[in-house]
Amino acid sequence: MATTPDRPARRPLLIKLVAAALLMFGFSFALVPLYDLMCDALGIGKIRAAAQPVTATTIAPHTLAIEFVTTNTEQLDWSFYPLVKSMEVTTSETYMVNFIAKNNTAHTMTVQAIPSITPVQGTEYLIKTQCFCFEQQTLAPGESIKMPVVFMIDSALPEKYATLTLSYSLFELKQETASTQSRNGEVQRNRGGRT
Repeated sequence: MATTPDRPARRPLLIKLVAAALLMFGFSFALVPLYDLMCDALGIGKIRAAAQPVTATTIAPHTLAIEFVTTNTEQLDWSFYPLVKSMEVTTSETYMVNFIAKNNTAHTMTVQAIPSITPVQGTEYLIKTQCFCFEQQTLAPGESIKMPVVFMIDSALPEKYATLTLSYSLFELKQETASTQSRNGEVQRNRGGRT
């Protein structure tokens, strides 16, 4: 018949295991202050403080000139022009410019403005939050409209670009083209796309 160890013989082993677990737990809390003391004694703490990341530097705003140019096709009998031809702007600030469009014909027409910027390198730094070029414009005979453009120039634009020219070309949309683009624009809006 096999003998089983008696309970008093197991008790010292259990006490040793619990004591070891408590010592390890306490030692883990003591490591942080011990590490700091050792770093201070060896001068590592100073190196660590100097190696902290430097806060990100922001690019200082600067000024530049923006010119506004409008054109329309010869067949399009519309008046189309900006209320200001040019302005001095500071990067990272928001500006608004109004354009006027007038249908000089005897019938209702739908048009779309196509934007461009020169030099083309400025395109990635121009941020438009509102623009009539995002939508088609339908005007009745003799009707006119004031159309805003709200924009900002990113400060990351290199200062060598002292002048940007923002151009808009106005094109007539035929009835079937206008309705197709309107449907496509609706699909884009439903998908969350930008035009």
